[in-house]
Amino acid sequence: MSAVRRLIPLVLLISSVAACSDGADASPSPGCEGTLVSPGEYEGRTVTADGDQRYWVVVPDGYEEAAPVPLYLHLASGGGDVDPFLAGWRPYLDDVAGLMVMVSTRQSHERSIETMRALLDQLEREYCIDTDRIHAIGTSSSASTVAILACEEAARIASFGGGLGDLRSHLCEPGRAVPLVIFSGDADRHDVDLTVEQWTGFNGCEPVPVAEDLGSGISKKTFQGCEGDVIYYDIVGMGHVWPLHECTGPGAEYCAAYEELDYLDEVIGFFDGHPLR
Repeated sequence: MSAVRRLIPLVLLISSVAACSDGADASPSPGCEGTLVSPGEYEGRTVTADGDQRYWVVVPDGYEEAAPVPLYLHLASGGGDVDPFLAGWRPYLDDVAGLMVMVSTRQSHERSIETMRALLDQLEREYCIDTDRIHAIGTSSSASTVAILACEEAARIASFGGGLGDLRSHLCEPGRAVPLVIFSGDADRHDVDLTVEQWTGFNGCEPVPVAEDLGSGISKKTFQGCEGDVIYYDIVGMGHVWPLHECTGPGAEYCAAYEELDYLDEVIGFFDGHPLR
């Protein structure tokens, strides 16, 4: 295995963030033992027998003081190209108090789980990560990949999220209840409903959730009695798009604004409340 990483000049300054991890309770990765990289954007590649995995890491200002920090592994969807997502969701990445890693899935949406394990191993070696706070996001065409990762790496992935697709794990039953936050609009409700049915079963939840009407057709469904929490945002009238307040660049066509709900804010908030236990 080899890796290539080069510093990419920042287009925008990354704002200061507060530490998300309590150093006394964190589980530091090997990357905490060396000199920490400076805040900025880094491009990396993981090369394995399965192929060349391209990714970008956004290191926040205050990283040195906050480390070890959470890791948010975000698998690109659509055509699998990471660039539209990195550019389009830039307003959110500035305030994330952890490492946001945007992963290209362009080579294969059904990429070997071994490649994803190799990527996590590499990130833990190169950055100071709290290994109790590793989370994954998969949406639309990357949904199935993140479901497989969450299931097969349940001892490593603290919680996961996404939506607009099928996040079921067809060949695996997780070794622990992995918390899930998931989203759907009209175009994807069938697959998401099946996903929720499977993971509420895995997580030991009661079958009927408590539903809260947030307005604008948004229903927040919180399942009870779970060993690992499951929250489902079902949006009547929304198509195959992400509910984001701010979305710029090439990915903006995939965004819809809802005053009551923001996809990335909700996902990151859910992750921060669900460390590995």
